[in-house]
Amino acid sequence: MRFAWISQGRTKLIAIVGICKNAGKTTVLNALLKQHALNWGVLSTGRDGESEDLVFRTPKPKVNIPPGSLFCCDTITLDQLGSQVAIRAKNTWENNRKLWIVQAEQELDTEITGPGNAAAQLDCAAKMLALGADKIIIDGSLDRKSIVLNAQIDAVLLVAGASFGTQTAILEELERLIALSGIKPYQGLAALHQHLGSPPEIMFKAHKRWHNSGLHSLLGHEKQVAELLALNPEAVYIPGAYSSLAHSRLGKKLGAVELIFRHPECLKLDKAELDSLLTQHLVSCEVPFRIKAIAVNAHGVGASDLASDELLQAVRSRFPQLSIFDTMELQCNER
Repeated sequence: MRFAWISQGRTKLIAIVGICKNAGKTTVLNALLKQHALNWGVLSTGRDGESEDLVFRTPKPKVNIPPGSLFCCDTITLDQLGSQVAIRAKNTWENNRKLWIVQAEQELDTEITGPGNAAAQLDCAAKMLALGADKIIIDGSLDRKSIVLNAQIDAVLLVAGASFGTQTAILEELERLIALSGIKPYQGLAALHQHLGSPPEIMFKAHKRWHNSGLHSLLGHEKQVAELLALNPEAVYIPGAYSSLAHSRLGKKLGAVELIFRHPECLKLDKAELDSLLTQHLVSCEVPFRIKAIAVNAHGVGASDLASDELLQAVRSRFPQLSIFDTMELQCNER
């Protein structure tokens, strides 16, 4: 069985994330729903299952919901499905639209959606579990407003599509993301959490104690952070993005300080910058990036197709520690 790890252990919240638009996430989502006979809960951090791509006007697959599974939809989809679903919950996480948690009375090909921020997405997932879902699968994105960067995500499945670019570009991006997934949780999280507020600030550890900086991001505050680094703190906690610009201004001032990021995806650096940072400094995180598998898609939308066998073998050779699958193979297995 593909993705056997889904049925093992305490895996509850699973996110599917593409490295680009039109990566092939829906194909992977449908394969997981079909191959594992579970009471699923399904939501999206945006929309999935729409009939065509909004940019290229190419057809897109619907989401295939198994009978008995829960999913999140908007009022338009609810009206279209009618008696094919049973309403289980109504929520107004967003002021401008109503969202519904419904249960499929039969197998459905449909569109799904979800709330627009991480807190509401997490609440939606929790409601589905309370309503009887065995596991939640999330059509996600690597976005700071997405549930994918939340500590409660148990597993992430990356989908790498030819729409991203050349095989070389895909491998480089996957190497960057896998490197991020290798960043380990900070050993002193309990003490750090005692001082974190909401929203969290940049924190400095000196003389074994954490101190507030009064700053919520590096953006526009690199000078103040550089002044604090000059005091030689033991560690720095950064809750937001650490960009190439920030790195160019602060990188040489970091010294021997341990860097702790809320999530590895806060590191908005290219592969060379990331490699340099991880080589020269001790880097850890609050929330780990739990990548479990990679699905590759040689078909490009708005880009050239790639040689599927060559792409699959290249990714498998580069990341032997992970389960690697071809979306075309998954699609054939669905039929």
